[in-house]
Amino acid sequence: MVLAFARRSLAALLFLSAALAARATPGGVRSLLLDGAVLADGAVVAVGERGAILLSQDAGETWSTIPCPVDFALTGVSFTDASTGWICGHGGVILATRNGGRQWERQLSEESNETVFLDVVALDPQNVVVVGAFGAVRVSQDGGRTWTAPSTPGEDAHLNRILADRTGTLWLAGERGLLLQSVDRGLTWEQSEVPNDAPSLYGLLRLGSGELLVHGLRGHAWRVNAQGQVTDVAIETPVMLAASCRLSSGAVLLAGAARWFFISEDDGRTFQRIALPLTTAVAELLPLPDGRVLALGEAGISVLRMPPRR
Repeated sequence: MVLAFARRSLAALLFLSAALAARATPGGVRSLLLDGAVLADGAVVAVGERGAILLSQDAGETWSTIPCPVDFALTGVSFTDASTGWICGHGGVILATRNGGRQWERQLSEESNETVFLDVVALDPQNVVVVGAFGAVRVSQDGGRTWTAPSTPGEDAHLNRILADRTGTLWLAGERGLLLQSVDRGLTWEQSEVPNDAPSLYGLLRLGSGELLVHGLRGHAWRVNAQGQVTDVAIETPVMLAASCRLSSGAVLLAGAARWFFISEDDGRTFQRIALPLTTAVAELLPLPDGRVLALGEAGISVLRMPPRR
């Protein structure tokens, strides 16, 4: 079966969770994984379907399954340091940890099939922003004890990805080319201009220059500077570009549907397709300091080793 895999697309998440036979991770856990984070001390946390939380304390060599207080699909995870982090997911779920991911407690659960959170960013131990389907935004300024629900432009759109740039400005990528920014930690949002024919956006990445790489459906990608000016990036592919990361070498890696990988050696200005030994869809790419990359997705956790640089 050929699947158009969206890292945080609501429709794709629901379809995949119901239809895929999840594959074995290195730790023997069978799960579709949707997001992950490398902690400040080198530990790694991965999350996915049916409340799956995996923890590695040796940079992805071995994994343990962490008990989860819910069985909803978990779609986003973010840490502010080696101890403090948050997870979001379906059912309006927000979980928090204060001990590096070894234990998680529920901070919010709206217990509604209509409330689907898709991504989270932890700015510091007090300030957290969660976004999701149908324009959902939740902001906490007290470490998750209380949450507010600001409005955004395009409230009916799914908000797929959130990221803070070097200046602290928050950026949101969403459906139908929606690109938003906030300078007050998610309390208010303004819309940035992208091309009129821009498709749904699924990825945001900080580049070495300080600009952002924005990518999404049909191989579309743009560089965006701090003023919101957009420059087109040519990538020859018809597939969705769902995941991206900066490698320890400084190169930029993009992953699309199965077998589609692209690399940039000039900070995201141009990309070339490369062959990597993974034939299943990728939801997230996690670069490790030793040059390896953990690919999360249909195959659980796969370890990628980059080809030698030319």
